[in-house]
Amino acid sequence: MRQILPVVVSFFMSLMATSAWALDVPKKDVHPDQTHAKDHQELTKLREVTVKAINTRNFDLLKPYLVQNNLTVITVDGQKFASLEAFRDYWTKLFENKSIGIERIEVKPIADGPTEFLSDNVGVCHGTSNDSYYFKAGDVKVMPERWSAVVLKDNGVWKVSRIIFSANILDNPVVTTIKADIEKFVIIAVLAGVAIGVAIGALGMSMIRKKA
Repeated sequence: MRQILPVVVSFFMSLMATSAWALDVPKKDVHPDQTHAKDHQELTKLREVTVKAINTRNFDLLKPYLVQNNLTVITVDGQKFASLEAFRDYWTKLFENKSIGIERIEVKPIADGPTEFLSDNVGVCHGTSNDSYYFKAGDVKVMPERWSAVVLKDNGVWKVSRIIFSANILDNPVVTTIKADIEKFVIIAVLAGVAIGVAIGALGMSMIRKKA
């Protein structure tokens, strides 16, 4: 189960990220506060950069847009990361884990509304992201997620300070696919073990008969 939960991400969720990359994709019936028009433009750029960084796994693009000394990323499996490097390692291992078998992840975040500004230098946002998981076996599964993020203006630049992801682990197509693949692997391993056992047994009986 520990191998399955990390993928219920996305990591990024997932930087990733998967969180402030939709900071400014308001619904059609919601109009951003015009007093923060410039801020919304900058946050839109932050979203675009974050999506590109996650989908291409080029996290260096995010460095200028992350708070360096007060960053927190909480993934759907309850893990907490305080640096881009730590999250990058976590994200990379998702694709290296052979039992999971993920080829790539494509995030598609949408905000519930425009960023809410608590002050001139602090904003919060939340929304959804229907992320596509491409498996090496050829399957493609879409996992609905929710995210929330806190952004801070640092030296005139909006940066991500907090990112939190969540997903429904009880009804999750990605987890279901991974569990099915693991079950297939276990069945194949058991059948192979039985076949080997039968072969060894037959060889043993043959040797006993020859000696007799």
